[in-house]
Amino acid sequence: MDEKCLFPPDTLVCFNVGGQKHQVLAKNFSPFPNSRLSKLIRSKTTEEIKSFCDRYVESDESGLPQFFFDRNWGGFGAILDVYRIGTLHIDVNVCALLTHKDLIYWGIDELMLEPCCALKYYPEIEVGLKEVELEDSKMKEEEEREKLENFGYSQIAKVRKYLWNLTEYPERSKGAQIFAYLSLTMIIISTSCFILSPSSSNPSSTFPEFQVGPINSTDEDVSITSSEKHDAESPILIIEIFDSITAMYFTFEFAVRFICSPTKIAFLKDPMNIIDLLAIIPYFISFILTNLEDYRIIARAGKIIRLTRVLRILRIFKLVRHFAGLQSLFYTVKQAYKELGLLLVMIGVSVLTFSFLVYFAEKDVQTGSWTFLESFWWGLMTLTTVGYGTSSPSTPAGKIIGGVCALFGMFTLTLPIPIVVNSFASFYKNRMWRNEVAIKRRQKTKEMKMNNSKQSEVTFTFSDTGKNIFTICYGTC
Repeated sequence: MDEKCLFPPDTLVCFNVGGQKHQVLAKNFSPFPNSRLSKLIRSKTTEEIKSFCDRYVESDESGLPQFFFDRNWGGFGAILDVYRIGTLHIDVNVCALLTHKDLIYWGIDELMLEPCCALKYYPEIEVGLKEVELEDSKMKEEEEREKLENFGYSQIAKVRKYLWNLTEYPERSKGAQIFAYLSLTMIIISTSCFILSPSSSNPSSTFPEFQVGPINSTDEDVSITSSEKHDAESPILIIEIFDSITAMYFTFEFAVRFICSPTKIAFLKDPMNIIDLLAIIPYFISFILTNLEDYRIIARAGKIIRLTRVLRILRIFKLVRHFAGLQSLFYTVKQAYKELGLLLVMIGVSVLTFSFLVYFAEKDVQTGSWTFLESFWWGLMTLTTVGYGTSSPSTPAGKIIGGVCALFGMFTLTLPIPIVVNSFASFYKNRMWRNEVAIKRRQKTKEMKMNNSKQSEVTFTFSDTGKNIFTICYGTC
């Protein structure tokens, strides 16, 4: 120690951290000269001491110099152990972000963490920082949304705001929840109609190759009795009626949301709204072209019509709007893109490797029937454990390669599954409590605004011929 220091090496000093007192010899702080406590002990003046602590008492009731820190004392024992035994261990029950801030405050390098604690500390730090960033971004989005959704105070603005909240935020009211369940029911009905529709199982039956001019019935067509025709068309007619009802509902819903949206451009740029629009348009295209199917003007439009009908399956993506689990799944895929990308690279390299091996093992035996494309298809199906294909190796070498390929594929595909599952479970759980907190925060803010409006100053002044003047105050005056 420096001779000019106020505290010689054998001096017993007292640290008062949040009311918890610790007595330590001054010589323990010499190994870490850049830390806060070491700089404090080596201070030469009272002013310098006060720059490192919140309060300094030259002699407390025990006659020891006391340094007071207005901080939580929970993790201070681990800080003192760094000076006493030279190793850093942390309490696993303390938040990793709080421990990180404490280490910065006391001037202790987190790289001194022992491996037993580092294994828990660094992953928690990474997860905690991601959650904090996500929460901050959600708060900013909520603030920007509130500013954007300021419809005004006119009657039309109030109706727009009510309809917008009704169709966009199911968690804000009972009516919005009922509307969300109604939309979910319509999605299920629409999907069922698509599955049960004859055009989905045999599209060409609805739109054959058209002839020039109107299509005339043949004698065979006339032989079908009216009752048989009615019995055959009744289920189809019911499906078409339900399909039309759901299409009209989705059109009405989209129109209401578009008209009531705060900004039309932002509304049309939303990916979910684009999917909604693409799911509605095919119905009207199919409806128009179906009514003109007897004329040559659309004689070659059969494939286009079938494509538009297939596009109606996009309605099922509307389920993402109503299920937090599906939203969490998409977010998980987005967050785990590195792991999934690595998996795709491993599969691609493995498929190419095994395809080359089995191709050279089988090309001389199966002449003309085993091409490299066949080998690539076989390798992909075997590696992914699907097992579908018309070709299979027949030579001993090819069979050995096939067995190794199947085993390698099994181990390869199981590696990223725990990462994706854990990421999905973590995000889904965090999303649930974050939504609950957001609802409670929104309710609390609404209550505070109502209380503030009630407590606003309202003053009425009465005068009696200019002589007796008195004031009545409601709220605070």
